[in-house]
Amino acid sequence: MPTIGNYRIESRLAEGGFARIYVARHVELDELACLKQNIRTTPEDVALLRAEAKVMWELYEYHSIPAVRDFVKIDDRNAMIVLSYIEGRTLDEIVKSGRGRIHPEDASWITERLLGALYYAHSNGVIHSDIKPQNVIVEPKKRDVKLIDWGLSVLNPTSRSRVVGYTPAYVAPEVLDGKPPIPETDLYGAGLVMLTALGGDVAKKSLPADVPDGIAEFCNSLLRYDPMERPNWEKENIIERLSVARQKAFGRRHVK
Repeated sequence: MPTIGNYRIESRLAEGGFARIYVARHVELDELACLKQNIRTTPEDVALLRAEAKVMWELYEYHSIPAVRDFVKIDDRNAMIVLSYIEGRTLDEIVKSGRGRIHPEDASWITERLLGALYYAHSNGVIHSDIKPQNVIVEPKKRDVKLIDWGLSVLNPTSRSRVVGYTPAYVAPEVLDGKPPIPETDLYGAGLVMLTALGGDVAKKSLPADVPDGIAEFCNSLLRYDPMERPNWEKENIIERLSVARQKAFGRRHVK
């Protein structure tokens, strides 16, 4: 298998429109890592990858955000981000491999972990801008998640900021209107992630009738068309609000 720097490629893990993800092993430390390398060999894509690495570097302390181990510029047209290895599957894969949904209690704790990552990012001026089930890796052994793919993130957005891309099924209305991304933009995506986990219809923004009322109400609050009507970090403790809904629905706030 090919070797890049100190890393020996073991397998290809995933591929998107911008980059390929490989599982690799450090040749000296014998430890696994993930390598994210640009597909289009252009200086512009190297710059985008570098910007993503820089954003994630600033967020490395939070447990639900992957750690950047290194950024390697192979040449002017190729680079890679070295990321911590994550053992788990995306929420999208988990839902599709089951019956199109997971238990509401599991959907709730996964959403809580996701919201924790978003609160940390937003507190540091970063809007992810591409929250979707494919970008949430669930780590069942740790009872945690990792929010991945920060390539579309925006640092300290202004009134002139615009996202450089989006996933149509999960894009917030204000982004389609050409407005800058804000924390509530990511919260809308979190609502769609939760809705997907609960077995809802993403296109219709509807939930199954058997979802507990408090959990359904919380999910729907994230999906308000007007971002100013969605929950706001400065006005309430959003994570605590979901925790209270979990207590009412399931009789506990933590899953053993």
